[in-house]
Amino acid sequence: MIFDFFGELNWLAIVVATIAWFAFSAIWYSVPPLSKAWQKASKVDMTTDGPPLASLFGPTLVGYFVTTIVIALIARGIGATEVVDGVALGAALGVGFGAVSALVSQIYEQKGSTYWLINGLNAIIAYIIVALIVTVWV
Repeated sequence: MIFDFFGELNWLAIVVATIAWFAFSAIWYSVPPLSKAWQKASKVDMTTDGPPLASLFGPTLVGYFVTTIVIALIARGIGATEVVDGVALGAALGVGFGAVSALVSQIYEQKGSTYWLINGLNAIIAYIIVALIVTVWV
């Protein structure tokens, strides 16, 4: 049954939502003071040579694309078509999956509440952006 919805998805909206998520997160994690707080909490040193950006951005885009498809499938499955539907769906998924996942990671990685807060808020806002795009762009 769920595979029936794949043909009904707006693939252009999914691509645009994926790119919007990537752009939002790129800004979120690169603009001070959030970038400095996240680097400190995650213990990432941006001044040292790390892996090539393509090796980071490629998997990130693929992950965002897969998640955006799932959000579009959920939106389609529940019949969400209005702005309020997109915000509610994005907020629910952002809190229920994004913020909780960030919290569990933080618990095991022991990087502190700032790490969880920055990543959790990013997830909530990003899921709302994605859900809005795939919900109203029918």
